[in-house]
Amino acid sequence: MTQPPQLSAPPARSRKAGIAKIVVIAAVVIALGTGAVYWFVSRDDIDRAEVGDCLTNDGNLIFPDLRVVGCDGDDAAFKVVRVLPDTKDTSRCQGLTDIGFNEELDRNRHRSGKQYVLCLNGIKR
Repeated sequence: MTQPPQLSAPPARSRKAGIAKIVVIAAVVIALGTGAVYWFVSRDDIDRAEVGDCLTNDGNLIFPDLRVVGCDGDDAAFKVVRVLPDTKDTSRCQGLTDIGFNEELDRNRHRSGKQYVLCLNGIKR
């Protein structure tokens, strides 16, 4: 009588490989979480701009992406001269400053209703 071929047992997973996989997954989750928190916290700092703050534009003139920076940095392009809350009328900056920037905050695709105009002067170097 011939014996049926025996199946070998699958190799035992090493405990170290399982722990290493968990560590890698945890590191990725932490990195993504940290990046998301940084993005969320820094994305609307322009709405906290005050008179005297300096700004840089990470976007362009058509789609500006302004953020507050130190006035002594090379990336400082504008200085806030006046903040006009609860309006989108940039004409109120005419005669006062070089440019008026208006914003209406959009959080999670729902309008918050907060709108404002920043009257800005270009920083000449």
